[in-house]
Amino acid sequence: MTLEPGFILMPLYAMASWYGLITQANTGKHLLPISLIGWLWAGINIARSKRLDLGIVTFGLVLLASICERYYYGFTRGLRWGLTISCFLVAANFSLVVIFWKPISKDLARSNKSQMWMKIFWSYCACMMVFWLCAGYKNQMRGENLGSSSSSAGGVSYDSVQQ
Repeated sequence: MTLEPGFILMPLYAMASWYGLITQANTGKHLLPISLIGWLWAGINIARSKRLDLGIVTFGLVLLASICERYYYGFTRGLRWGLTISCFLVAANFSLVVIFWKPISKDLARSNKSQMWMKIFWSYCACMMVFWLCAGYKNQMRGENLGSSSSSAGGVSYDSVQQ
């Protein structure tokens, strides 16, 4: 049995994502690197398989909103909702694997994926579905935690938009 990259990359990415959420959920700083890695990974999947990976769209939305927050506008009401909805879209993307696992597993078995790889993949998708639901929720609650402090990256802060 050869050690496929997914054996290590999927659990490692999931652990790093959860670590970012646990340590940086109040700032949202974890969303940019996590979505960037997911977006690149989806691009690699498309290049290798010549098939659409919806992650290129869903991760791209989180990535775009994260860049806008960090470098241009700060944490505005619109970006708060944009980030929350885009996180939920990534969760929905991962949920497709969980929901349609039976036909997906048959397709993967035909592509010579091992049973162990398929178990890791299903667990990874279920774990990341829950992660992105939590990330979206925590992002939405982040606006509630701002209070009188301003969270601005040189742009309009959530506080000034709220008033």
